[in-house]
Amino acid sequence: MPGRRSGDRRTSQSQSRSIVDNFRRGDKIQVFSAGRQLDGNGTFIRAEGGFLVWEDNSGNRNTTSLESISVRRLRKRNC
Repeated sequence: MPGRRSGDRRTSQSQSRSIVDNFRRGDKIQVFSAGRQLDGNGTFIRAEGGFLVWEDNSGNRNTTSLESISVRRLRKRNC
């Protein structure tokens, strides 16, 4: 399509951003990359500039690109 390149950052960032639009600070989450879970469960902090900022269960703050991940919110009973 004219005006739309597959590598268009604006398009990919807005699509990535929509992944986490319904998450709130403090939500318990699981983060997956290429179908594999990254470092167990964690806590959602924010999404900013195409990155997910979250804290894992060891207390480490992580910044992960939204380009290649999936995020799942955990219900209370799954935490």
